[in-house]
Amino acid sequence: MFDVCVIGHVTQDRIKIDGKIVQEMAGGTAIYTAIALKTLGLKVAVLTKTAPPDRSHLLEELKTRGITVFWIESPETTQFENSYQRDRLDSRQQKVQAVASPFTPSDLGQIQARIFHLGALTNQEMSREFLQAVFATKALISLDGQGFLRQVINQTVQATDWSEKLFGLPGVDILKVDIQEAQLLSGKTAIEPAAIALNQWGVREVLITAGSQGSWVYQSGTLEQIPAFAPTTSVDPTGCGDTYIAGYLYSRFTGEPSHLAARFAAQVATRKLENFGPLREWQTPKSIPG
Repeated sequence: MFDVCVIGHVTQDRIKIDGKIVQEMAGGTAIYTAIALKTLGLKVAVLTKTAPPDRSHLLEELKTRGITVFWIESPETTQFENSYQRDRLDSRQQKVQAVASPFTPSDLGQIQARIFHLGALTNQEMSREFLQAVFATKALISLDGQGFLRQVINQTVQATDWSEKLFGLPGVDILKVDIQEAQLLSGKTAIEPAAIALNQWGVREVLITAGSQGSWVYQSGTLEQIPAFAPTTSVDPTGCGDTYIAGYLYSRFTGEPSHLAARFAAQVATRKLENFGPLREWQTPKSIPG
């Protein structure tokens, strides 16, 4: 029995800042969330797909860190190019050179976890049938809305509503989206009406992130705004949202209420921002400022 099983494609990521390639690495929610959860101290598994030639180098760090990997062969490995401007790290442009094959219900096998975190990167990754199989496990379900709202057309990511949301959202306990995703998914412009709409569709805890502007958590009729924590230096924003949800899941798993879990998540995401790659080190502070 794992504490958390993260499901999603591990990607071959290329990161550009001001037009220059600064890093090439394994990426995707399956990397960033899983490693952060392991760093924070949970027992973690990953279910993913890559092409065989990419298996060893893309999954190496997961295995080295003691994360159990359930690997399934795919004809292709998902490949992302993330481009940023140094003065606007909250905004990025993306290109997708390839997408791995979607997950199927049989891929779940006999995996047992207290929490399943669904980290799709595109809307081709997880079908209604696959979601149904995950929901049937009766585990707590966490879902990052990002990939379910991404359609890839001619290697370009385009935002599109989730066609299966009225089926999918009622099965989700914890939903993480950014402001634009919340607006698209809910059809509401303002934060609170968007959070309320998502909650009314069945989501128990709604997290809405906004980078340096902070985040919001909505649960049991209450919306709380959570401040962002200032980084000592901004190095690499890729995976900050994945790290935020890792911090939140860890904190909720260890018994903290949602508003304190969101504050912890914000701090963990800031520590990741200060370094390339996933959150690899963490020392729990005596208290969270503010």
